[in-house]
Amino acid sequence: MTNSSRKILLGLLAAALPALVAAQTQPAKPAPPPRPKPIVITTPSPSQQWQRQVDRQQFQDRQNQNALREQLRQGNLDRQRANTTDPALRNQLDSADRSEQQLYRARQDAAARRYQTLPQPATTENAPARSGTAGR
Repeated sequence: MTNSSRKILLGLLAAALPALVAAQTQPAKPAPPPRPKPIVITTPSPSQQWQRQVDRQQFQDRQNQNALREQLRQGNLDRQRANTTDPALRNQLDSADRSEQQLYRARQDAAARRYQTLPQPATTENAPARSGTAGR
């Protein structure tokens, strides 16, 4: 081996050595996931609690009022049906009864949906990023 070929071989080895070392290093670890924000549980203010109770009572009052109307309507229909001998009129009463029952159910469902979609007071929130140290 000649002196110049040794220099070339050493040069190639010196150039290839950092590439071989880089290939042997471990891949970079992914960053750890961010810490979850602590959750603070708060209770609704007294005015929010009162408003929620008022809404609940109004909902129950509407439901009771609708149920009473339905009972009265059903009683009237039963009396009419008992006094009717004409089959065509009976069929007409039955048809009207079915449509009224559907309307009653729709009214009750709509009231329940309205009550359920009322804005709820916030009961949980994220904790502040830093605790206040101002004024110390």
